[in-house]
Amino acid sequence: MNYKLPELLLDIEDGVIDLGWGHPSSSLYPSGDVRAATEVVLPNQNATAFHYGAAQGFGPFLGSLSRFLSEIETYGGDFDERNFFLTAGASQGFDMACTLFSETGDCVFVEEPTYFVIESIFRERGLEVIGVKTDMNGICLQDLEDKLNKGLRPKFLYTIPTYQNPTGISVPTGARVELVRLAEQYDFLILADEVYQLLNFHDLPPKPMMHFDDGNRVISFGSFSKILAPGMRTGWVHSSTEVIEKFASSAYAFSGGGLNHFSSVIIDEMIRNGAIAKNLCNLRTTLSERSDLMNDALVQYFGSEIEFRKPAGGYYYWIKFKDGINTEELLPISRKHGVSYRPGNAFSESGNFDQYLRLTYTLYHNDELVEGVERLFNSYIDYLR
Repeated sequence: MNYKLPELLLDIEDGVIDLGWGHPSSSLYPSGDVRAATEVVLPNQNATAFHYGAAQGFGPFLGSLSRFLSEIETYGGDFDERNFFLTAGASQGFDMACTLFSETGDCVFVEEPTYFVIESIFRERGLEVIGVKTDMNGICLQDLEDKLNKGLRPKFLYTIPTYQNPTGISVPTGARVELVRLAEQYDFLILADEVYQLLNFHDLPPKPMMHFDDGNRVISFGSFSKILAPGMRTGWVHSSTEVIEKFASSAYAFSGGGLNHFSSVIIDEMIRNGAIAKNLCNLRTTLSERSDLMNDALVQYFGSEIEFRKPAGGYYYWIKFKDGINTEELLPISRKHGVSYRPGNAFSESGNFDQYLRLTYTLYHNDELVEGVERLFNSYIDYLR
């Protein structure tokens, strides 16, 4: 039987510029720094690196991570290592949160639109998913409060408060404070997906949600997938000691002897030797330049045919076309022109985002990004004929 299993999640047809994948390009992976850290770690800590790790995570790494986030301006604070739990990526953390803090049939709120995988995770856990509208400031507090006043009681609210996927919007500080107040008043948790928090281009974003929580309402999730390499499969949960103890005492964490311990030992060394900080600086600069190029290309080719707001960080452009344009219908035409993207309705089951699409500028180099936008414009012209 001539059958070959796929090697990677990223699967792009030859000749297609796929602007739908939210992945960093291979050139942004600090492979030399990873190799150097591994060469330091293995001779010195080979017994440590290959053992089962602690249930909460590799202790030295928890310390390095808490200090790193405390010192970095976009996150900044005075964080205790006991308030962190290590995961094999943020998505695993969300799945564990469902197990620990919800039961089949419970109601959960998500932003609309939102990261499309999260709704699948929640539904696989038997949860009822209800969308909350978003506006130019992120999650619409009025719509949220209206739903709460009607008697809906979510176990938790899922939000991407900084450089949201797909819209790129960041929730202002005042709205973050109000979100926590509502969580306290109506007794629900906030699952804050903050994997883009460190990826500001120029101005600082508002502080992470944990800064506004005094009542054990916020569970924050971060990941090295966005700032190092997704293949390292290492993320973290940041929350109160009480919440972290629940994660660490779960059967899943205990039986696994810590999640992705080997990568944790390597990334710990990269934090200590400054490689993570260096890579983050390079990543911000490169992604900012690519975002500028995409912005200029969109203006050059589409002009007033589309509406969008240039992102201040993160990975995404959220594009709105004129009335009558359906981006799901446009997609097969675009693929014939050698370009692809994520249509708006992929991020919501409401059907309210026919006119929208999401583009990313992270996977391709400069010339390819401009070429991708040009191909998209040519497919749009064909669609109008």
